[in-house]
Amino acid sequence: MMKLQSTQKISAWAAAIALSCTLGVVSCNENKFLDVNNPNILSSATFPTRLVDMDLSLIDLYGRFRQGFYSDQFRYIAILPDHTADMGYNGSGFNEYAEIRLTPGDGSLGFYWNTHNEAMIRCNNFLINAEKLRPTFTKDDQAKLAVMEGQARFLRALHYFIIESLFGETMIQTDADRAKKGIPLWNGTLAQSVSDAAKPRATVGEVWDFIIADLTKSAELLKGVKWDEANKPRATEWSAKALLGKAYVFTKQYAKARDVLKDVIDNSGKKLVDFQTFSTMFNGMNEFNDESLFEINLTPDRKDIWNSQLNTSTQYGIFISPSYLEDDGKGEGTNGFGNLFIHDRSIDRFGFADQTTATEQMKTKAYFDKSVQARVNKTIDPRMLVGTLQPWVDSIYVFDKWRKVTKNRAEGFVLTDNKGFNHRKYVLLDRGVWQGNSESLANNFIVLRMGDVMLLYAEALKETGNTAGALEALNMVHRRAYDVPVSKPSKYDYKTLTDKTATVGAGDHLANDPLKYERWAELFAEGHWWFDVCRWKIGDKEAAYYKKVKSGDLIWNDRKYAFPIPQDEVLSNPKIVQNPGY
Repeated sequence: MMKLQSTQKISAWAAAIALSCTLGVVSCNENKFLDVNNPNILSSATFPTRLVDMDLSLIDLYGRFRQGFYSDQFRYIAILPDHTADMGYNGSGFNEYAEIRLTPGDGSLGFYWNTHNEAMIRCNNFLINAEKLRPTFTKDDQAKLAVMEGQARFLRALHYFIIESLFGETMIQTDADRAKKGIPLWNGTLAQSVSDAAKPRATVGEVWDFIIADLTKSAELLKGVKWDEANKPRATEWSAKALLGKAYVFTKQYAKARDVLKDVIDNSGKKLVDFQTFSTMFNGMNEFNDESLFEINLTPDRKDIWNSQLNTSTQYGIFISPSYLEDDGKGEGTNGFGNLFIHDRSIDRFGFADQTTATEQMKTKAYFDKSVQARVNKTIDPRMLVGTLQPWVDSIYVFDKWRKVTKNRAEGFVLTDNKGFNHRKYVLLDRGVWQGNSESLANNFIVLRMGDVMLLYAEALKETGNTAGALEALNMVHRRAYDVPVSKPSKYDYKTLTDKTATVGAGDHLANDPLKYERWAELFAEGHWWFDVCRWKIGDKEAAYYKKVKSGDLIWNDRKYAFPIPQDEVLSNPKIVQNPGY
């Protein structure tokens, strides 16, 4: 079985692969004496030619997910627009994403657009090379190449899934939506000229059909493939089918979604892990566990925390890091840079009704006891404890001792009137980032997991008329959250699909919508909720619930369901059309 060649060296190989796409053989036809290939330069004539070359190219494709949506920029694109987070930092970019008042000129939009489009083209290049080399390989190597193709198709589909969900004119709610503007489709051909590089936008329907076709083929090519320990970051048949089921739900093909997702649930060997494992699987522990279907594999690679030339790690945890009490009992430090705190209304939605914001009151025994009692009695959703760290109640182990968490750090704004809860998912809980630990930056991003699959399955069952089945699938996820056996009825179960949820937030539209609430609570701070908001078209209700962020009031406009196409793309591509309203 082909080994995953040291994922800690992805960037080094990426540089080599990049060269192969741009450099040719150095030669001089006028003088045969000088017609010598430089062995230190890659060319299309010499790379890729072997199966091992193709595997190196494939590793580069995996490594590219370290940039784009799942980079440290996750804090902009994934947890500010959906109001998971509010800002302690009054700075350019933060306010625009938090209020969702983006413009085509915002540079970070170009970063997401360019990163994922470049990666999609790299996937195309891999598939073109695979087709070219296939006849030259032995039958055994052709079979291995087919498995590589399955992985490349999954990765390409995931890139398209992300970018279409962000920049497509609309999510599909009606058949008419299929004809609206999606993103340009690079369908396997490479541009041969500058004019070829200008592509019009495909329709929304065409893009989703392409994603679905890639994932269907990927699942077929990966069928029965099992990876050993060294290769566990690779995509599997079940990664492809989980994302395929999600694509079917997003395109309202619920019967197909139901069948594919049931296959994942029944036959993947994956399951909902216990609550203790669930509570730490986002913090560098329990990676690639029995619930995980696909993760962005990040590994320690250096001790230089601020070097922007990352290799296989991430800086995301630095930017959302929690704050803590210093040794003197007065000063407050932060385990990173941390200036994004959990939005107060998210705490209300988890069911914690206490509105205390004054630090001196938070430090009292009465506040501590009330908070602990709410946890013991489970009058709050226990997933609040997985996604957040409560000031003056929770502690983290940094710099060789347990330290009480304080209000999250602020810079430019003051949090006097805010609860100031800290982030917990994807942060360090057991060591200090400033201690020079290279491990500090290596928490994997979990892209697909069984909690997501079960909730998508519940939605598909509901939409195909199986209310009882939908309720049971929903309750299995809900029971895990309350740390009771997932397959047995419990006192925490929803009785109907319109039952009361945990939220105590006034005017919360999720108060009697368990299906939507469970997706919000279960996948909190994991980068899924904004896509759900857009496909359900509930942006106006979310804005009305959250009301404001530190930089201003939330004012909804339906154009916000689609981000603007970056201005550089509009200027350089005469065939592209901007999204409405920008």
